[in-house]
Amino acid sequence: MFEPGEVVDGRYDIAGTLGQGGMAQVFRAHDRHLEREVALKVLRPHLTESDSARFRREIQALAKLSHPGIVSIFDLGTGETIYFAMELIEGGPFTDLGPLESDTEGFQALLEAAITVAETLGYVHRLGMVHRDLTPRNILLSSQGHPKVMDFGLVQLTETSKQLTRTGFTLGTPQYMAPEQAQGDATGAHTDLYSFGAVLYRASTGLAPFDADNDQAVLYQHVYGNLTPPTELNPLIPPPLSRLISSLLQKEPGQRPISGYAVADTLRSILAASTRKTTHIPLAGPSRRGVYPHGPATPHLLRRKWRVKLQDGPQWPAGIASAASFLLIGSRNDQLVVLRPEDGGVHAIFEADDEVSTPPIFAHDRLYVTSRDGSLQTISWPNGETLWRDSAANIVGLLPYGDGLVATNQLGEALLFDQNRERLWTYSADSAAATPPIIHRSQVVFFTTDGWLHSVEAKTGRGLYRVEVGGLVAAPPSAQRGILLLPERRGELHAFDMQKLEVLWSYDLAAELWTTPVAWQNFVFVATWGSRLHCLSLLTGDDVWSQALPGPVTATPVVAAGTLYVATETGEFLAFDARSGAQLWTDQVVHHPIQASPMPSGEGIVVATLNGVVAAYEG
Repeated sequence: MFEPGEVVDGRYDIAGTLGQGGMAQVFRAHDRHLEREVALKVLRPHLTESDSARFRREIQALAKLSHPGIVSIFDLGTGETIYFAMELIEGGPFTDLGPLESDTEGFQALLEAAITVAETLGYVHRLGMVHRDLTPRNILLSSQGHPKVMDFGLVQLTETSKQLTRTGFTLGTPQYMAPEQAQGDATGAHTDLYSFGAVLYRASTGLAPFDADNDQAVLYQHVYGNLTPPTELNPLIPPPLSRLISSLLQKEPGQRPISGYAVADTLRSILAASTRKTTHIPLAGPSRRGVYPHGPATPHLLRRKWRVKLQDGPQWPAGIASAASFLLIGSRNDQLVVLRPEDGGVHAIFEADDEVSTPPIFAHDRLYVTSRDGSLQTISWPNGETLWRDSAANIVGLLPYGDGLVATNQLGEALLFDQNRERLWTYSADSAAATPPIIHRSQVVFFTTDGWLHSVEAKTGRGLYRVEVGGLVAAPPSAQRGILLLPERRGELHAFDMQKLEVLWSYDLAAELWTTPVAWQNFVFVATWGSRLHCLSLLTGDDVWSQALPGPVTATPVVAAGTLYVATETGEFLAFDARSGAQLWTDQVVHHPIQASPMPSGEGIVVATLNGVVAAYEG
């Protein structure tokens, strides 16, 4: 084997070891000819001549493949030491994209990567090849998060499978091995689809589909064990995705999807449906990060599509939501107004017990409307029937979690209840909840009026930790990559590491904060009462850019398709390039405050003012 500092064939400078397996070892190297970093996979010298011949045939076959989801092969060594040079992938395994959380950005990244892998399998299988060892370590992520399938050490060309199989060689990895492979039966494309299902199960839930004390027991579970549906382990997994993963893990090959291409098509459908549903929950999901994957394609060319005037508008911290594309406006005059998105026409009006104080929630085919007095109204959708009304619920805010709802209330409780209002768990704090909950990293997080942050295990209601933060008036904090963004009213912004339970950085914004920080990619956006818009680094808190605004801000900004939208207390509506801070567009909607966050609607965006003007823009 090679050593660091060694030069192979006068071309490759060995820098170190990247990994090793039973058949080969992988080194990091520098290609002198093309001045780039590569990975060298070297066949172990103790293997037989037939193994060497098999290795060469596989590499020659794989070098002919051309697909963005497959690691590229650059060179094949033909000397005494058998090796090949391939694309260097420095990211982690596919499962680093999970477990699946509530934020839209992470969900989109996982599903887009899964689509690429599924299409890669479709391509390979169409050529008559089978991977046979598809595991997270064989699907690596590039620095841009793009998945690459690699390590085809067990690939078999179907027409020569008998010749390429040898006794005594462990074919596959037990945690991801299909039942037919575990039993020594015929393998094929269906085998890889099962393994991909096991990888998706691990990525979305954080657990392998089957586990036991030893490999044989794991294989037995694959053949005979009952699968726990993914959504039971992680209620944040959409039911269609849970069903797809379960179908990939069917014991009988004929019960699995017909191809990788079919899996990719289903994943696209799931992703599209999820994108549409981001407007059903305030600020685009349970993490409330204010990031939407869709929005106007040309924000610099925005024009007004329609404008209507209601009796009254939403007052902070209420806002806009949607139900099956209809717009939901919770207003100060104790009403929930339902508008048609195409023209702003009134579709329905529901009377509330008091001012609608938080954006309505659409989940489980129902509308959940919370009033400032704490009452909770549940309305069947789309027929508009009031299913129940609880005037003594004391609700501060709520979110869907699986088939139930997580809520905080004025009694200082966080609770999970089902659609029949049966409590599944209750957590009690020392004082009243000050904010609705958020859900992130399988934790329910909320603030109490005495300035404490509480974290509760979402599935059980077990208290995890609490941290004293200070005075807070903004809507619940946003969360990204395990970092909670905590805005104090006096203008201090803190980035809190949910795993280490420590503050990573703090930033003094020198003005009061009434808005929730927005986390997108590696950026944090925060608008202040001091008429300033800041962009900070998520990891360090360093300044990236800032912009003066024409007025103070109480409405939390949103990011939609890479554009940052901000509405002010003086009635302006503005669009900025989220990366550079360049102002793209502005409109004076009214000369009254806008206190509700803007919301994407189809290919446009909608804003509602305090005095009842609702305007839709497209571009």
